Order: sequence, then C-alpha cells, then structure tokens
Amino acid sequence: MRYIGHAGKIFTLSAIALVMLGCGSTAKQSSRPVATTQPAEVVVVKEDVTPERKLLEAKQIWQQSRDKTKRNALLLEAAQLYFNNQQPILAQQVLFEIKQDGIPTANQSDYALLMAQVYANEKGTSADQLLAFVDKVSVDATNQALVANLYTQFYTRKGDFAAAANSVLNTDLPEEEKVQKVWSWLSTVPNDELKSISERYTALAPFVTLRELTHQYASTPRILANNLGQFTQVYRGHVLSQHLPKEVVEATQVTNIEATDVAVLLPLSGRLGRTGSVVKNGIMAAYYQDIEQRSNERDQPRLRFIDTNETSVETLVEQIGDTKFIIGPLLKETVEQLTPALPFGVNMLALNRPDEEESLNTNKLQTNSNGSNTGVNESNTSKNNSLSESALYDGSEQLEALVNTTSLNYFGLAPEDEARQLAEFIFNKGYRAPIVIAAQSSLYQRMDSTFKAHWKALNSIENKQRANITSVVFNDSNSLREGITQALDVAQSNARINQIEYMTNDEVYNLPRSRRDIDAIVAFASPQDTELLNPIIEASLNPYDDKLVPVYATSRSIEYDSGKNQWRDLQNVHFIDMPWLMPTHPWQKLAEEVATALDNQNTMQKRLFAFGYDAYQLLPKLGTLNTLSYLTHDGLTGTLSVNNKGEVIRKQPQAIIRNEEVQMLME
Repeated sequence: MRYIGHAGKIFTLSAIALVMLGCGSTAKQSSRPVATTQPAEVVVVKEDVTPERKLLEAKQIWQQSRDKTKRNALLLEAAQLYFNNQQPILAQQVLFEIKQDGIPTANQSDYALLMAQVYANEKGTSADQLLAFVDKVSVDATNQALVANLYTQFYTRKGDFAAAANSVLNTDLPEEEKVQKVWSWLSTVPNDELKSISERYTALAPFVTLRELTHQYASTPRILANNLGQFTQVYRGHVLSQHLPKEVVEATQVTNIEATDVAVLLPLSGRLGRTGSVVKNGIMAAYYQDIEQRSNERDQPRLRFIDTNETSVETLVEQIGDTKFIIGPLLKETVEQLTPALPFGVNMLALNRPDEEESLNTNKLQTNSNGSNTGVNESNTSKNNSLSESALYDGSEQLEALVNTTSLNYFGLAPEDEARQLAEFIFNKGYRAPIVIAAQSSLYQRMDSTFKAHWKALNSIENKQRANITSVVFNDSNSLREGITQALDVAQSNARINQIEYMTNDEVYNLPRSRRDIDAIVAFASPQDTELLNPIIEASLNPYDDKLVPVYATSRSIEYDSGKNQWRDLQNVHFIDMPWLMPTHPWQKLAEEVATALDNQNTMQKRLFAFGYDAYQLLPKLGTLNTLSYLTHDGLTGTLSVNNKGEVIRKQPQAIIRNEEVQMLME
C-alpha cells in the first residue's frame, strides 16, 4: 500500500476511503460453491506506530474477517494518531468515513470521545454539540481525567460555570489549582443561585458553604477566622480544607484603623458648582445617618470639603495634608492629575475613572463594616512592612502598614457600564439579532460602541464569529424615522408593493412587512428622542405579523420630570435605572426626608444625590469588596461590587412602562 503515502503527507478524503476499500460494502453473494481458505496470518512488523500503519492494519482486518468493530477500533487509533500529530483534518476525514459506514455499539464511546477532542477548537462547533459527544462516552479509570477536562472546557465555553466547577474536581490538575478554579467560577454565580447549585452538584456543597460563611462574617475578620477554623474541622480531609482560597485567607487578615478625618474633593463653585453641591448633599445625608447609628460621639469621623474648582494639584495635596481617606475628585482630569501626586498612605475613592488606569492600584484598601474604622490587608502592604500573624490586631503596626500603603478605587456613573449590562441582559434573554439605534452624539456613541464590543464578546462565547447587529445612527427626527424604516425593511417592502402595482396596473391590498429576523431593539438616545422613537417603531411593525419586538433602553433615555404624556409614548419600553428612582425601594423614609429638605429635585439631581450617598457608605466597605469580588453592597445607585481593577461596578434593576406607570421587573 505504498500509494497511501508516507507519514505527514496530506491525504484526500477519497484516498482514505480507498484504504478502507468500501468498508460499508459486504461481499457479493455467489450461487456457485466456492473453496474456502484460512485467512493469511497478519504479520506484525516492529516499527514506529503511524496512522498509515493503523489504516493498513484496518484494511487487512476487514479483508480477512469483515469484522467492523475491530476495523473501526484500528481506524479510531489512526484518527487519534493524526490528532496527536497535529493533523486534525486527516483525523476528521477518518471519523467521517467511520460515521458514513455506521458505528457499531462497541465503537460508539471511543468515537464520541475522539470527536469531542478533534472538534474541540473547530470554528462553528457549539459547546452544546461538543457536550453531546462527551455525554456518550463510557467513563472509566483510563479516561476519567480526559473526560473531565473536556467537560470543563466545554461548560466554560458555554458559560455554565457551576457545571465547569463540578467537572474540574475530577481532572488531573493539582489540588490547589482545582480549588482556585472552582472558587473563581463560583465567585461569578449570583447569590440566589447558590442553593440550587449545592443541591445539583453535591461536590460543590462545601464551596457554597464557605462562600455563605464569608458573606456572613467578612466584615468581622476575627470572627471569620474563628469560623474558618471550625469549617476546616467539619470538612477535614476535603480538598477545600487543605487549600483554602487565598482571597478568603486574606479576608481574615484585615486590620482596623479609625478614620477620624475624611476629605471630600468636589467642585463647589464655578460651572460645576451646582453638580458638586448635589453630590455633597448625598454625602452629608449618609454622614448624618451614620452619626445617628453611633453610640459613642468620639467615634464620629470629621468631614472636610475641599473645592477643586480652579485649584492646582499642589494646593489640593497641601489641603489634604495628613488625611488618609479621600472621597473624590469628581472630574476625570482631576483624578488623573491628582493620583500620581498623592502621598503614601492615602486611600482614595475617586468619583470618576481615569482613561488609563494608574499603576498605584496594586494595594487594596481594607475596612470593616461599622463605618468608624478602616484598615489594610496584610498581604497587600509593602514588603518592608508586612505584618506577622501574631500582630494582626496590634494598633502600632497597623499605623506603620497604612503609612506605606496607597489604595485607589474608582466609582462613577459610567454610561458604558449601563450599555454593558444591557447587552448581557438582552443576550441572556435569548435575543440574537437586535437593531441598535444610537443618537449621533459622543455620549450615545460611546454607549453604542461599548454595547457592540460586549455583544461581540458574548457571541464569541457561543463560538459565533459574527455578531448579528443592525445599526442605525441618527441626528434628527427625520433621519431617525428613515433609519428605523430601513432597518426594519419597511421601505423595501413598500417599494416591492409599488412595483407589483405598476406591473399589474392593479391596486395591491397589502401592508408593508417588517423583517422577521429582528428580535429586539436597543435605544441609546435622549429621553426626548426615545419618546419619538417608540411610536415610530410601533408604526413600522406590521400588526398582522403577530410579533412583538421589545424595545430596551438605559437610564440615559428616561426622565421622570416630563409628566404622564411621556409614559404614554414609552409604553412597553424596558429600561434599567437606579433603585432610588424606582417606585418601590427600601429607603422610603429617607426619600420622604430628602423630598422635604431638598424640594423639587430633577431627575439628574436625584441621581447625583444617590451617587454621593453611596460614595460615603462604600468607604468603610471597600476592603471586603476588594478582597472578595463576589460580595456586594445594595446602594441607592444599584447593586455595587468591585472588580480586579478597583472599579466599582453597578448592576441596576430592570423596569417596564405599562399603563403609563413604571413597573419593576423581577428578572
């Protein structure tokens, strides 16, 4: 069979089929008796095992015995060798021939396992298709680790991190690495899903218990440390008790320092003076509420407000003085200029994000939850001032550690965050072909770009190379109407109707049809433009198509000051916004007090007030939020968490306009 070629030569599909000599065919029947002879003995030649050798052996077996199971076993070995030799195309060709001939039961498990391996990185193959192959594999001691690795890979690609975490425990990775992977994946799971995960995957129950433990005691490190000791005793021998996640260990090493002086940097005069004053009102409201809850007047921190308007960086640093805790500045350029000039030992919650993250954010501010003390994490202090375990709660060493630590966190009402959240929400609802309508202004174009980039990333998880988005950009009501009708294909439908009428010289009684592949519409536009947009969309959709296309928007498209007419025009529009602006929220008493003290606040002022309020409340919680990324704070501006860049991420609730009212959605 030298015509097969040598190892490494690329065969065509027909060449491999020729080697198999029509494996699906059976010997022709003859009416005349034929002499039978014993099959020639297969001579085993000692040489390097090659896929070509396995193909030749498969041919010999088939010619001698017509044993499809044995022949297929050799063909699968050939395909495996091709795959091991970085020749997946040839492996796929062999597997294709096997499938064409029908797969005996005895070969199905090995075939499915090899299909999963060969097509694991093939473009266009979905995670569900690959998981279906692995599900058909008979797992035993010889392939358990391989199967677990494949499950882990495909569940991760699918975004089912709980299933991936369950699978990784059966891989051959080192135990410490297993724990870290499981913990990082479970850290992305929402709190309300933990119980069902624990019930579904019993192997993950200890991890869920540990996460619940940290939720309960993260704000009190000493109590958390004691409970971790009990946890390791209960789960003695479990891999988790031997390798506790490093984040959890760090959370027990928080030390506390009293924050007696907090400097707040805001523009309190000039063009942005009114904006800064509204943020200040929110900070003061949270401050007074904090004071009311304190039993000891000596624990009350002192707030100092510093006006950043037309103030140089040098002057700001001078006014900050020895203060170790800062809220602000509000403006991005001030944040960027002030950050490198900060003295060591300052912990700043900036009320904006710089365009390029500063390198100072290598240490994380650690705090407790009572609002009076802040502190540092032992593992994040400078190398020359690391704290010993025996001195975790010694005040003198706490001060020394803090002086050598600079921590930065960024909290802003970034419109890009809302665009990203909207993309995730719509994608998770199952929509895949949205129209994205964006006004031609810098703000809405930024949101449009962020949405599309994140949408592409979400599609790549499903191994889709193309994000199916129809884009509309407008700058006035005429271009808005024209863009929507073209995107929905209504204009083309009208043209087709007119053409038919011209050709037949008869009136065509039909309605223009809108595209049926569109499943959602996303709007990045001002409240006024959004009020115009919704009726245009409703008018463009054929009522006889019996298809409801939902419209989604962000808080930037909603205003609560225009009266009830706007709610009529926004009927059925879904949107995300701060809990503080929703009709039902847990701060009703505070809302009444604010309404009395600060009469006639407009929508933007309400948002800025909530922003300032949350900034003050976040300050003592940043330590645990930085250390344990899955912990959250339920604030007026949304559910807040901190990512690994030190940025505060907001998740806002969803609502819909129905019957000219805002109604919360619990999804």
